[in-house]
Order: sequence, then C-alpha cells, then structure tokens
Amino acid sequence: MKVLVRGLRPGVDAATLRAALKPYADVRAVELVREGDPKHPWAWVDIAAGALTVWKLVARLDGRYIAGCHLRWYVPAYRGRNAAPAAA
Repeated sequence: MKVLVRGLRPGVDAATLRAALKPYADVRAVELVREGDPKHPWAWVDIAAGALTVWKLVARLDGRYIAGCHLRWYVPAYRGRNAAPAAA
C-alpha cells in the first residue's frame, strides 16, 4: 500500500529513507518527488502490508523524526475498482 510522506529535507535520497524506515516496516519501494519545490521533496512509500497495518503505522510514525526529517504521513483516499460513481 502506498503512502505519501512529506517533510523530507532536500539532501535525503531514496536509499537513506528506505534504510531509516526498515525498523518500522517492510518497504517495497520509495519514489522521491522533487518537482515543484526541490527544497521540500516528498515521497511515495510502498509498504508491504495491508490497509489496517499501514493505518496503524502511519498513526505511530506521523510527526516523528526519521532520517533527520520531521515526517508527516498521509494515506491517500482509496476507491475500489468496482466502486460506482456517486449519483448526481
């Protein structure tokens, strides 16, 4: 499950973030995004866990200092593939 991580410092790289998160979760991939404001990069972190586990992890790690960064974690809104659009 992918989560959005903000609060990264400009010099952090994907390998550093992945290594810093290793004690907390099984991270499949880290995709850094520097477009827009390179002084405030953010990342998509793909965690190998189910939704409930990821929500608990996000609640536990949000606002903590990891890899020298004050991280803010967000779980994006999710709609299943078979979800019908809202009626007008």
